[in-house]
Amino acid sequence: MRVTIESFTRPDVERMRAAVARLAGGPAGDQEGAAADDVTFDLYIFGGCPGQRVEFRASVPSGGQAEVTHVDELRDVDERFSEAVRPEELAALAGQLDVASLMELPSNADEGYVPDSLVGSVAITSANARITLWFPVEDEDPPEDDEVAMRIDRGQVPFVLRASMAPASVRPAFAQLAEVVNRLTGRAQL
Repeated sequence: MRVTIESFTRPDVERMRAAVARLAGGPAGDQEGAAADDVTFDLYIFGGCPGQRVEFRASVPSGGQAEVTHVDELRDVDERFSEAVRPEELAALAGQLDVASLMELPSNADEGYVPDSLVGSVAITSANARITLWFPVEDEDPPEDDEVAMRIDRGQVPFVLRASMAPASVRPAFAQLAEVVNRLTGRAQL
């Protein structure tokens, strides 16, 4: 997994931690300063050969509507929609995040991906801070000796991140993000 950390100063780190903690507290949590420090989770999956390109994006903000885009050239899918995210879903997702452990992940800057392969990323953004995790995605479940860290079910082909490709510290957050995204996209008409 490749990790990119952008725009981090000590105040940025503290604002991100506080925003994630407020979000984990749910709708009854302390909301002071919440508008300035909203947290956004962006899941982006792309790849494939020319004529068979896939692009899937789900932007899940802590305030407002989630935006989902799915384009699949091979299956002639082109959908865009907005959907409300439940406060309890956001609280559960934020409850799985540990900003300090995300910042301690090795960058793996040399990690590369085969051309035309499926690549995914999850970016967590709050104020001036952004942590992006890049990973290979498969379109089938892993062998029995490896678990799934995240599975996004989209029509005929799922997007799967093997557990062996994700650090243990991020797997619960990825599983919760997949649950939210799968619920959101389950309402879309293909």
